[in-house]
Amino acid sequence: MKTIFIGLNWLGDIIMSAPAITAAPGEIHIVTRPHLAELYQLLPGNLIVHPIDTKAAFFEVINALKPLRKIKAEHVITLPDSWRAAILARACGGSESIGFANQMRGLLLDHAIDKPDNFKQMHESDLHFMLVKEAGLASDKPPLPIYKPTDELRRTVFARFGLDERQPYMVLAPGAAFGSAKRWPPEKYAELASLIAGAYEIPVVLTAGSSETSLTRQICEEARGNLVDTAGQTSLTELACLLSGAKALISNDSGTMHLGALCGTPTVIPVGPTDMTRTGPLNPKSIAVSTDICPQAPCRQRICPRQDHICMQNISAMAIFAELQKLLGDNHG
Repeated sequence: MKTIFIGLNWLGDIIMSAPAITAAPGEIHIVTRPHLAELYQLLPGNLIVHPIDTKAAFFEVINALKPLRKIKAEHVITLPDSWRAAILARACGGSESIGFANQMRGLLLDHAIDKPDNFKQMHESDLHFMLVKEAGLASDKPPLPIYKPTDELRRTVFARFGLDERQPYMVLAPGAAFGSAKRWPPEKYAELASLIAGAYEIPVVLTAGSSETSLTRQICEEARGNLVDTAGQTSLTELACLLSGAKALISNDSGTMHLGALCGTPTVIPVGPTDMTRTGPLNPKSIAVSTDICPQAPCRQRICPRQDHICMQNISAMAIFAELQKLLGDNHG
């Protein structure tokens, strides 16, 4: 049995599709953008990854997909909803291409299925698994697999950032690539870092993308305690290594939040504009903290439509800290 998946384009989306991918039996091939190929190596099983720049010129992409026709896959499952993804699935060959029928994609896909009427109330992982189930590849969605780094990688990463493998630490992730509306303010992260330092007396590791290093610099300037700033300095694998060993993660709704789920890390999430019913982490050890002060929430907007960011501003550092202690079963520090 050979199956090709046309992969999704954001870190968090890929992790939410992991149960569907790992449920499929046999030989699994993934078509993904080059900068995301590393992420699939964190998943179990013998996944064969094909890094292809699907945003390149159309005929360049089609030529890059030609080798996949030789695989002669029984199924080609397109996880993205776009017309372009359906074209990619067709270009891969295979006995049957499968995907959702939106955007009149039934003209391209061999098997186009309609989304349920209540799909906006469903978690994205359940929608991805619907395609695998429809293909007859699995009947029950498995849980998200848990990534564990090798001892060698752990030693290397810890030594690089001056961390003691025997000492607990927590991770703060103040960034969010989708938009500023999803970011809990850095000054509140700084206050939280100080609370953690006072109660636990352990290092606090800061992480963010290379375009968000100003956030972690601000936190380092305003917070007290032992802060280790790794922003813009880690690969996805190295970040996963840090998350897998953390006592807890405090993160915005972001790719890092989902990566924490893949690592089984206890996580607290300050939430404002996003709908966690659809895109929350597949992590039983997570708590989302929000307020009902904004009548427009969840607005799902990149930039706050009110301009005051009230949904996130109204979440206090003490509220997050209290939920963190509750999650860890430690009400006294």
